[in-house]
Amino acid sequence: MNEQIKTTVLDAGGRYGLHPTWKPFKGELDYYLFEPDEKESSRLKEKYKHRSDEIKIYPSGLSENGGEYTLNLFKNKAMSSTNVRNPISSLFLGERLQEVEIIDTIKFPTTSIDSFASSQNLKVDFLKLDTEGTEYNILKGAEYQLGNHVIGIRVEVAFDFIFEGMPLFGTIHDFLLNHNFILLNLDYDGKGDYQFEQINVNKRYGILTSTDAVYVKRPSLVLSNKNENKDLEVTLMKYASFCFLNEAPDLALRMLQEGRKIGADYSTMKDSKLYRYLSVLLHKHFYGIKWQPGQSLKSNEKIYFEIMNEKMKVLNEYMESIELNPD
Repeated sequence: MNEQIKTTVLDAGGRYGLHPTWKPFKGELDYYLFEPDEKESSRLKEKYKHRSDEIKIYPSGLSENGGEYTLNLFKNKAMSSTNVRNPISSLFLGERLQEVEIIDTIKFPTTSIDSFASSQNLKVDFLKLDTEGTEYNILKGAEYQLGNHVIGIRVEVAFDFIFEGMPLFGTIHDFLLNHNFILLNLDYDGKGDYQFEQINVNKRYGILTSTDAVYVKRPSLVLSNKNENKDLEVTLMKYASFCFLNEAPDLALRMLQEGRKIGADYSTMKDSKLYRYLSVLLHKHFYGIKWQPGQSLKSNEKIYFEIMNEKMKVLNEYMESIELNPD
């Protein structure tokens, strides 16, 4: 088995556990979760004790150069921050204003992503950053991993001065573009911070003040590194899985197919959980679109075979599969 088969994720700001986009992931996993609130990190260790081999909890934080920080614990602890929160978002006005009341402060140690990865001998595949304003600071401490290993990032970004003195979306976006990452999508569906209660929830409303932005390494760069990347199959399978998990199946399919054209053979990973997970994702994607106008079941079967080098399960075989059609 390829030693790089484990998908390595660093999660900064991991209160309450794995991010929802990572919960469905079924491949080999090495998930490092940083939560500076010791009470919460202790709770998470208990929560994930049955998965301690793949989910590691650290009662500390991440920053550019390390050092000690002070965390303001808000009544809604998910909003806790080391920064001053400005009263901008209408989500925290009226009845919800109490959520951002500071109820305690704690000091906690930090390290940089590059320092932590070096100490653990890690090649980090993905970052998830939700630290209420310090995301850019953390990214600047990941120069080596961003340049050599990271292929996907989920990062909270602000479009207004939510946190005093903290960089906005444009700064993070320029930084990541300069490190060969492109914006895949935003977790925004037209529903922002509402400004008046009488709204039509079926239409757009509100002001966009913050959201999660999802980035991936520039596809052409990933594919052009085929001679340097001895784990091309694994890299592309991880890349595609991340795309599926973040609502970008078209890019997942493109990358897998382009990989085959330049010699990637995913069937060499057939005994891995990552391969089986990706197979399920592809099956479910094709099954979900099979009767849409313009779709062809035979064409989709052909694409699946071209990518995975095995026959796709369809009709009765699909429905009788415990893996594809569980209770």
